[in-house]
Amino acid sequence: MDLPVGRHPVTALCIALCCLWGGESMPDPKHREALMEMEASMQTGGQLVMSDKEKVLNARFLQMKQAEVMRPDFPPAMHFFKARELIKESPLFSLLRKAPKGAALHVHDLSMTAVEWLVKNVTYRPDLYMCSSDTQSLRFIFCSQIPQPLARCSPWVLLEKLRNATVNVTELDDRIMRSMTVFTDQDPETLYPTQDVVWERFEEAFMALRGLVNFAPVFRDYYYQGLREFYADNVMYLELRAVLPEVYELDGSTHDITWSLKTYQEVTRSFTADHPGFFGARVIFSFHR
Repeated sequence: MDLPVGRHPVTALCIALCCLWGGESMPDPKHREALMEMEASMQTGGQLVMSDKEKVLNARFLQMKQAEVMRPDFPPAMHFFKARELIKESPLFSLLRKAPKGAALHVHDLSMTAVEWLVKNVTYRPDLYMCSSDTQSLRFIFCSQIPQPLARCSPWVLLEKLRNATVNVTELDDRIMRSMTVFTDQDPETLYPTQDVVWERFEEAFMALRGLVNFAPVFRDYYYQGLREFYADNVMYLELRAVLPEVYELDGSTHDITWSLKTYQEVTRSFTADHPGFFGARVIFSFHR
């Protein structure tokens, strides 16, 4: 075919392709379906063939997902703090919790275990002291005697003694719990208007956690409890981002990084032995940003 004089090569190619297609303006729908099936087969698990029961479950999942999308209060369209209770009540979420998961690949050491466990278990242990910083955040330390004063913090008080003198212990526990999380019952957009504000509150929460989690006996129990909580959600493998902090004992002595790594290894092996369905965990060194 002779090309018109002065015609751009790309334009000429388009004309040639149109001639080859015989004037078809739309691709064959079957070709599109075949392409989509091929792409789906290249995804993770794309080569797996579902059993009849799995097909029934998959259809049920899709039905429940569509019902969630049609809700006027669709949780993914809301701030998480406002959607949290709706998610907990969701039948789809309840079913997903029971479904097996492969792995949790980005878990941080100081945020892997529920704060409810820390408050109801760890803060009720003996020899725990607490003080309140000038930013209204709490600090904790386990010690066999009254600790040395901490800068920008109120005098240390033995938490066991404080609870015994408190009329409303539930209110005290709620205050302790609030110090360990950024979650709030107030309007989150009003309380945290900028990223800097919420990040500062985020840092304060971790400061409250450190004195509890970095105590050697708690360090072991905390990690084991975290593995237990992930296992309860059917997670079979975990990768932990850990800063490997200095872990302390009741007398004030401390352990180095080698001790922390060995403890992670020992606890992981113990948990895996107790829970054969759990494949294991890996510790990835991280650092504070």
